[in-house]
Amino acid sequence: MRLVATEYLSLDGVFEEPGKWSGPWFNDEAGRFKWDELQASDAQLLGRKTYEGFASAWPTMEGTGEFGEKMNTMPKYVVSTTLDKAEWPGSKLIKSNVMDEIRKLKEQPGKDLLLAGSGQLFNALLKEKPDRPVPVHGAPRDPRPRHAAVRRWRRSEAARPEGDEAVCFRHRDPGARTGSGID
Repeated sequence: MRLVATEYLSLDGVFEEPGKWSGPWFNDEAGRFKWDELQASDAQLLGRKTYEGFASAWPTMEGTGEFGEKMNTMPKYVVSTTLDKAEWPGSKLIKSNVMDEIRKLKEQPGKDLLLAGSGQLFNALLKEKPDRPVPVHGAPRDPRPRHAAVRRWRRSEAARPEGDEAVCFRHRDPGARTGSGID
């Protein structure tokens, strides 16, 4: 499996739960992007906070159709040292040897392993110097705590509009080397 991270953050680096701010920029194009990325994935990789948010929302969310069915039934690997169990169907805890366990997941055949949100896990993976591009959704925002990884990106490989005020960027960590790190 290929590890793919997709993050909602503002162009000025704000990284927080997108339900609190991304609504005005979420449109049909953004919905298609999320649908396509989910369909290209066999499993999710989640940090504890993102897992808890998803697990409390998705099982009871109405009107989600096939998207919600896949979210609720696909395998989910949850990185946490504090959770004792993961009860959302298809969830499995990764409590230790995180990078080794992720490497093992990546060695499995299949489609993408999707990392959404999970800022601490995302930053830990960047420290491993991934060599794959990282898709990022950006939108204008007011100043808030900044995602540390934003300062590392220096080269945009691709960008496309997502409606009137949002852009989907595809970046590569300038410190990445081919064949290095977690990717």
